[in-house]
Amino acid sequence: MARSSTTQTEAEHRKRTKEVYEAVISAVDHNSGNKQPPLAKQSSVIQTLHGAGYGHFGLNELHKAITAARRNGDLFQATDDEDRTRLGIDDAKKLVEKNQTYFSRVEESRRREDVIGTANRRIQYLRGDDS
Repeated sequence: MARSSTTQTEAEHRKRTKEVYEAVISAVDHNSGNKQPPLAKQSSVIQTLHGAGYGHFGLNELHKAITAARRNGDLFQATDDEDRTRLGIDDAKKLVEKNQTYFSRVEESRRREDVIGTANRRIQYLRGDDS
């Protein structure tokens, strides 16, 4: 009997881990593009997750999910000119879309050129363009 209870606990843990992982990716997607720079501030992602009820998982579990998403190639991490950690969707097509919506909705004087540049370099990297 103890074995099935342990198995159930492991299954619950896997389910919870998957839920947090997917929530992290969704929060990065939600906090980037449109009127926001193409890469989300990590602090904003964590605040979004806390506001959505994922705070009970704790910062350690949220950071583990971010690390896993980076390791799996779903997210990438960069530092902006203000030394803030930024997270981005690690997909060239999505990054291009995020850049385009940002350009169309934010006036030039208010754009984060450093973040745009980082996104563009990542797009080039993902496309295999090293020039």
